[in-house]
Amino acid sequence: MNPRSLFIGLCLALGLGIVGGVIFVLIVISDGMPSTEQLEKPKPELATTVISADGEILDQFFVKRRTYIPLDSIPEDFINALIATEDREFYNHWGVHMQRLFQAIVKNVTSGRREGASTITQQLARNLFLTQDFTLTRKIREALTAIEIERRYTKREILEMYINTVYFGRGAYGLQIASELYFNKPPLELTTAECAFLVGALKGPERYDPLKNYDRAF
Repeated sequence: MNPRSLFIGLCLALGLGIVGGVIFVLIVISDGMPSTEQLEKPKPELATTVISADGEILDQFFVKRRTYIPLDSIPEDFINALIATEDREFYNHWGVHMQRLFQAIVKNVTSGRREGASTITQQLARNLFLTQDFTLTRKIREALTAIEIERRYTKREILEMYINTVYFGRGAYGLQIASELYFNKPPLELTTAECAFLVGALKGPERYDPLKNYDRAF
């Protein structure tokens, strides 16, 4: 075999190997992705409420304690604090913030410490459809799912879903339950300081639990 034929053969083999590798990775990643039906009709686990004949709530049964409320029932102070803390470019990105992601990768490599770069939409994708495992495969699925969520929903709808599914600690999922648990009031009655506390709790529900670490929480 002449050198030219050998070179062409090696290039073809390399090309086929790369294509095969990409296909394999895509198959592995897509295997854990949510279906179109799941994306279009997400089903967060809600509490089952038992109500008496006269409308009084008697009890609730749940795996995850959560009550869904519309965005109109969520105070602006909470929304503003959430975006300022978790995702300042929320209204400007398409699910993934590439600059923030690149900066986090650099810090992770240079410092050896884990730093997240997930947008609100990526966090929603993880909370609804994926696991909490910190792996490259899961992060890729998270980013791709976030992009699909942004294609299907408005920013207001994404905020509403996120605020109703995120974990606030002490078994409380969603702002309605967290507001009742921590302050014994509905979300619209929360003060600015109370909104700030609940947003801060999202960074570490156990670390900022006021019953365990009052000074750290407030």
